[in-house]
Amino acid sequence: MVDMPPVVELDTNMGAIVIELNEEKAPKTVENFLNYVKSGHYDGTIFHRIIDGFMIQGGGMDADMNEKATNKPVE
Repeated sequence: MVDMPPVVELDTNMGAIVIELNEEKAPKTVENFLNYVKSGHYDGTIFHRIIDGFMIQGGGMDADMNEKATNKPVE
């Protein structure tokens, strides 16, 4: 039986975004991200940078633009 990759669903005011994580290629990054998810770190955060047709960036600030504390960087 093949293990399915972890999947995270971001619930936004514009709908859900489903993210499939690649543990094989980035095990430390996946573990770090899932630890943030499980801790509730992203609850109440916003997308603070949006470049149409390219990317969105979020999770580091709340709705009042207060920066959230982070864990140590992934090595």
